[in-house]
Amino acid sequence: MRVRAFAAFAAIACAALTTRAGTRPRRDPPVSPGIVPTDAGTVSVADASASAPQRVDGMLLVPGGTFVMGADREGEGDERPAHRVTIASFYLDETEVTNEDYGRCVSARVCVAPDPDSATANHVGPDSRFRRPRQPVSSVDWSNARAYCQWVRKRLPTEAEFERAVRGDDGRRYPWGNERPTREHAVFGSSVTQDVATHPLGRGPYGHHDLTGNVWEWLADYYDPYAYRRAGAATGRVGTCREILAALADIRQRGLRGFTGSNPINECERGLRGGAFNFDWYGMRSTNRVHHPGRFRLVMSGFRCARDASP
Repeated sequence: MRVRAFAAFAAIACAALTTRAGTRPRRDPPVSPGIVPTDAGTVSVADASASAPQRVDGMLLVPGGTFVMGADREGEGDERPAHRVTIASFYLDETEVTNEDYGRCVSARVCVAPDPDSATANHVGPDSRFRRPRQPVSSVDWSNARAYCQWVRKRLPTEAEFERAVRGDDGRRYPWGNERPTREHAVFGSSVTQDVATHPLGRGPYGHHDLTGNVWEWLADYYDPYAYRRAGAATGRVGTCREILAALADIRQRGLRGFTGSNPINECERGLRGGAFNFDWYGMRSTNRVHHPGRFRLVMSGFRCARDASP
């Protein structure tokens, strides 16, 4: 069963924070270095935004096209099947939103300050360890992540957009390729976050930093365990909350594993992507899916913003 948002060394003190905890995942053989598609091949399709500027307002362009989302040969049930998804070009913040940036939103009384108790509750405190200006903001819930993005005239990325930004056109297993993560690539297996953009070897195919490691990143979508088998899968659309609740009921009734961790859920939760500072290397994979109730303010969860490339 996949490790979710908590690494083995970090025991979670609050029962409310155990939703995605689980046992350590199985170990696959190391992947050879280089960029080799992990499942099906990909086909890049240019769209009307192909001539858009590559960098705007601290954001980098992610070109639209068709790519393979999910995996068939590794991971868990909610990562399957691998399937082709077509999305439009969009911009994505080059880095995770920092404490410095988010602090301006708090000062403007648009956003709520990070939860000062989450770090201690998760045995990685005190909170001050996570509050340097250039560290990624964390301990904020989904609604405040969305509020910040709207305040700066942006939005949260969808799950399909995030995976597109990580995998590119070559189906890479990690943002930098298929080479197993090292501490030079990303922040993982640690007890604290680090300043954003301090691991340039880990940049993604379009230049983004920290697409895996440091903090999990809130997504616009609900977490839908059956998303990849729905009619809207080809465009990255997830089910409605009602459809998701029906899927969760089906998972519980059938006793399925590999979808919701060790604690089956019964509410519509929000998706997160990208691994975190306290995470195991195996879970840094580009297809790994995680979820939490949107109200959770976890020290391992932050975000970055997106924006449409077309008017």
